[in-house]
Amino acid sequence: MPEKEEDKNENLYIISSEFLDIMSNATDDPDSISEDMKEVIDAKPKEKTRKLKDKLTELENVTLNMAITGMTGAGKSSFVNALRGLRDDDEGAASTGTTETTMKPNMYEHPFMPNVKIWDLPGIGSPKFRAKKYLKDVNFHMYDFFLIVTSERFRENDIELAKAINKSNKLFYFIRTKIDNDVRAESNKRNFDERVLLDKIREDCKVNLLKLNISKIFLISSFHLERYDFQKLVNTLEEELPKNKRFALIQSLPVYSLETLTKKITYFKKLIWLNAVGAGVGAFPPIPGVSLAVDYGIMKKFFKQVFMAFGLSNQALQVLSERVNKPVEVLNAAKTSRFKDGVTDRILIDMMSNPVIAITKTLGTIMALLPGGALPAGGAAVASVHYLLNVGLKEMADDTRKVLVVSQLA
Repeated sequence: MPEKEEDKNENLYIISSEFLDIMSNATDDPDSISEDMKEVIDAKPKEKTRKLKDKLTELENVTLNMAITGMTGAGKSSFVNALRGLRDDDEGAASTGTTETTMKPNMYEHPFMPNVKIWDLPGIGSPKFRAKKYLKDVNFHMYDFFLIVTSERFRENDIELAKAINKSNKLFYFIRTKIDNDVRAESNKRNFDERVLLDKIREDCKVNLLKLNISKIFLISSFHLERYDFQKLVNTLEEELPKNKRFALIQSLPVYSLETLTKKITYFKKLIWLNAVGAGVGAFPPIPGVSLAVDYGIMKKFFKQVFMAFGLSNQALQVLSERVNKPVEVLNAAKTSRFKDGVTDRILIDMMSNPVIAITKTLGTIMALLPGGALPAGGAAVASVHYLLNVGLKEMADDTRKVLVVSQLA
């Protein structure tokens, strides 16, 4: 009993502000302790371990429901597919067409994040359209925000719907789609200037929305998310969504720019301490050939999330290949890290088996800062997992940058 009680006290010390401050300074990572990790640190001693597990589960399962609505033929379904990183003819893609293919709310799960759901709502083009009834019929309370889509001017039905959504205290945004078609149609004209055309389209949309005092209109091409206002839309959503929804949004987005990649890296870095402490605290069965006693499953899950979120899977590269007109073999060849073919048990075991000078140096720095110079039980595991998660994140981020460069998106 005394030994178990001692282990419990040492584990509690690992989940303390003093220990993590020492750890973050020793690892030159002082700004990466997230608000979620701070909540765990601030919990009562008896609740720290449970709080840690709850936070990991909560972040993994946070739901996000996006609703896409608008006029028939506006490109709603293609936009749904683009947000999911799919082509219109991929298996499981939303049906597209010039006639209304959506007669009731259709839910589409994100390919690798089932907790993120994109809803393709029925069109609002009927002359008998009634916004209040429409919202009731589509269960408006289910959605975190609405994207109202048009490929032309916003019409009276769009405006009435926005008013009704606003009264319900829900977020909504106006999306002008098929911008690539407008650019292509005008590009052969003498003295064509793309910026002038985009400004004209934006102002034309605003004129119709004067009643709502709307200043933000997002011009988007579902087939070229890297162009026009898609990044502005992402930045706006990130600012206005509740904190717990932001990570789900950013993690789910396809990577079509260095800015999107940087956002993803920032969010994942904030999860590293939470995952490192979760993997290092507790008693875990040893893995043959591995000296570290850690929760191997937490590490594997983290790396898989990063691999998929960074768009390194074969499916994601197939979609990117078509969009940038580059052979998928060329995109695959840009990946050079140990994770280039995915996250495997062999890779993780090798990472945990090989002695790393950097970890040893970090542990020495930590022990020099600790009272009495003694590292508590689990401390070495936490420091080692923290280091390895950062290494894996960096390697996959470097692979993604190389893919973006080859794709001429960076």
